[in-house]
Amino acid sequence: MGIEYSESIEEATQIARAALPLASQLAVPANPVNYAVFYEYVAGQNPQLTAALDQLRETVKDLSNAELRALYHNFVSETDEESLKEVRRALSTIIDSTRGSLEKVGNESQIYQENLGVAAKQLGGAGGGDVVDVVTQLIDETVRMQKASRELQEELAQTNQDLSKLRSEFKRVREESLVDPLTGVQNRRAFDASLETAFNQAQQSSEPLCLLMVDIDHFKKVNDTYGHVVGDAVLKLVARAINDTVRGGDVLARYGGEEFILLLPDTPLEGAERVADNICNVVRNQIMDRSHVGKDIGRVTVSVGVALFCQKESAEAFVARADTALYRAKQSGRNRVCTDEVR
Repeated sequence: MGIEYSESIEEATQIARAALPLASQLAVPANPVNYAVFYEYVAGQNPQLTAALDQLRETVKDLSNAELRALYHNFVSETDEESLKEVRRALSTIIDSTRGSLEKVGNESQIYQENLGVAAKQLGGAGGGDVVDVVTQLIDETVRMQKASRELQEELAQTNQDLSKLRSEFKRVREESLVDPLTGVQNRRAFDASLETAFNQAQQSSEPLCLLMVDIDHFKKVNDTYGHVVGDAVLKLVARAINDTVRGGDVLARYGGEEFILLLPDTPLEGAERVADNICNVVRNQIMDRSHVGKDIGRVTVSVGVALFCQKESAEAFVARADTALYRAKQSGRNRVCTDEVR
């Protein structure tokens, strides 16, 4: 269970402001991993992390990215999604307020100088050299103030640039955390979120929702015989073959090991069965030779289980029915499609 933050967005923003300078103080880049460590450290709600970082600061002269990454994996990586959203909201607030400060400083100093210039001309026309001299001095002061403001603007602009870059990095890391690095399709975490969305929509509408569980037949034998490099190549080819059969709104994910799962919104059972048959045919006809996977391993086949969503069932039950259908397909000889009997 991750750490839960109770502070308001204003308090989170103050923590974010205090966390950012730590990167400069420790001479390390403020990348998302390092920043997450600093945020937790300043928040003070992760005593194990605080103790570990304090000890490192006392014993290590120059902290490295590797040491901070170790702290992240040991004490931060299990932080729940809501906590990360809180950090992102705080960063967004800083960026917005910084941008507002930049505009305000520039606009106010410009208006101030223009107004004083007008006043000097008016007083000059009316006589009273002493008054004009005073106003002229004020204009000189304003010019100096504008120079200082410009320097402040440059500093704020750099901060704004750094924060914008950090937010982009958070977005990139977030997106990468939802993708299976080997096959390039969604991972199980991303699929669970997609399933929840589609499941809720299906409960509130009459549109059909189908689920396919796809398993590579005898994949363990492929790994044991040809090695994991070839096994990885087979996984990538199968993922690509499945992905080529789906529509834009369908969701494909690697569910674990050699198993893939495919969510088909707004698809009747007959349509899902056609998709499953097509997947079997495409994979079966894929040539797994030296040019594709590094060795000639013959043909690879898949088994597929199909289920249609039933109202009032849970998402877990929905997935379990597709998994049961997949089990029957494998027990029946593999290289085939089996459909859950509940219609």
